Amino acid sequence: MPYKHPVNIDTGQFDLDVSGVAGFFGGEEAISAMQTIHLYKYRKWMGWYNSPGSWNVGKKFGMLANSRFWDGLFPGPNEDPANFFELDGKQGPKYVASRSGSILEHTGHLAYLIMQTCKEELGVQVKGRVTKRNKVTLIQTQLVFEESTAKEKPPVRTIPPHGGHRTRVAILPIAVSFTTCALCGWTYDWFCCSMILLGIVSSGISSLVIGSASLELQGVKPASTAPPGDGMLIDGDDIVLLLGKEENVATITRGKFTLNYEPWVKKRSRKEKKKRPVPGDGKKSNSRSDAEAGLQNHSLEHGPNQEAIPIRDEYAAIGLCSLLLVIQLLAQLLLIPQGTFFGQIMFLSSFAASWAYNLYLSSIDKEYIQEQLLLKILNLDERHMRTYSLGTRTTAAVFACLILQPPGVYAESEWKRLGFEPEGIIRKFIPNNTPVWITWREKILGVMRDRKVRSRDTCYDLLQMSDEEKDMFEPNDQNLLEHLLEDARTAYDLVMSEELWWSGMEHPVGDQ
Repeated sequence: MPYKHPVNIDTGQFDLDVSGVAGFFGGEEAISAMQTIHLYKYRKWMGWYNSPGSWNVGKKFGMLANSRFWDGLFPGPNEDPANFFELDGKQGPKYVASRSGSILEHTGHLAYLIMQTCKEELGVQVKGRVTKRNKVTLIQTQLVFEESTAKEKPPVRTIPPHGGHRTRVAILPIAVSFTTCALCGWTYDWFCCSMILLGIVSSGISSLVIGSASLELQGVKPASTAPPGDGMLIDGDDIVLLLGKEENVATITRGKFTLNYEPWVKKRSRKEKKKRPVPGDGKKSNSRSDAEAGLQNHSLEHGPNQEAIPIRDEYAAIGLCSLLLVIQLLAQLLLIPQGTFFGQIMFLSSFAASWAYNLYLSSIDKEYIQEQLLLKILNLDERHMRTYSLGTRTTAAVFACLILQPPGVYAESEWKRLGFEPEGIIRKFIPNNTPVWITWREKILGVMRDRKVRSRDTCYDLLQMSDEEKDMFEPNDQNLLEHLLEDARTAYDLVMSEELWWSGMEHPVGDQ
């Protein structure tokens, strides 16, 4: 007699087939597509389609929500939204100021984008000796921010999103999702119909909430006594010369992109902490500092004899959307197998169309779009930027030094008063300190001192090797010095033509 199990498990019509777990796939493409939402105009309004990868998207963007509840539900670091969406946070190249003497070993995201833009330029091939080409880009910075009455707050300007046809392509997955939902309802497959509709609603609402932020450029408020911000960005063989006011140059070197959400998305809340005494009241403090607590010190409220209470953004609305996306996947996992074969085919068809659109969006070079938006907001175009491909490092060094020389200032005493050190600029390129290089540098400084009163031919004579120098050096050193002086003459000719081009350029934006 066969053994009969005491508990009869009846599975009924339940069939957990592969269509139920399809929502786990396509997550990377969906995340990458969502990260473009602030770059394109109307992109946040075009998310009404049944997108795959809701589990991955919900777990990823749920980390933006910042509270004990959301941190437990979506564990991970609470990053700044701009860094989270990869709109800021990259490390820029080294910056050397020619007038203030300041050196930034690492600049910010905006300087990184400017450097990448200049690297992509082919540049004008300058004739002359060639060893290893150096690309030098000359940028005349323009007015970015209007005069602000605020003395302490950094200037902020909203960046309009990029236009284009990429947003209109979303009509295709939207049409497929609504059509498949209607066909499932027409065949009375309410399981698949409701799950496609849930995917449409959750994706659409999430796009509206997550994409509701405005992209802003936050500048730097310089001191009123700050000198002109002329300087150079150095990244190996790529150099960018920045000319203009300190505020405009500082925006590139130290400014950043930010995302500004509406208050209903942020839902600000206070962090409960032990009250810390006011300094001088005789009480000791045992609580951790704000930095140790990991708080975002967006604003402070002060009361009489009270400490400042840090305020942070919770982003509860984004947390709710992420929770909805996770619930969507669980519901689809359980209910899609209950639908008909036709309904499951419709469900997978909506997923396929949405996945193809997400793949299309993820193929966009987001960094290139940021570069175009940055150039537009900085009022820079081909009139204010010119790139040269120079044959040697020494040619690049002399060119940079002559361009950064304060206009109309030729006396060495005035250089010191203004903080301009041309020899230090050359050493940033080539720190060699042998007799040949010392002689070469002295000749360059001589030309810079005599540019005002001497003609081109006279300056050329200064860049020739004298009989005394021929007797001083061995043949090999003579050849080296002759090559270096040849590079200097090439740079001098280029600067002369550059000044003619610059004088014929239209007035910068905002100075008209």
